[in-house]
Amino acid sequence: MAKEIIDALSMKRALMRMTYEIVERNKGTKDLVLVGIKTRGWYLAERIAKNLKNLEDVEVPVG
Repeated sequence: MAKEIIDALSMKRALMRMTYEIVERNKGTKDLVLVGIKTRGWYLAERIAKNLKNLEDVEVPVG
């Protein structure tokens, strides 16, 4: 049986907080690119990019 470290709602909140931190620390999204480390990092980067699209209405490249 797998041990749950973080539930789905907590993960969603953590990713949204990371999204806000990225916007705040970079003073926006101009020239922003997200790079995720294979393989799970890429999925996290994609989720953050989706949050940025919803929050700032901007497409951020993910690699």
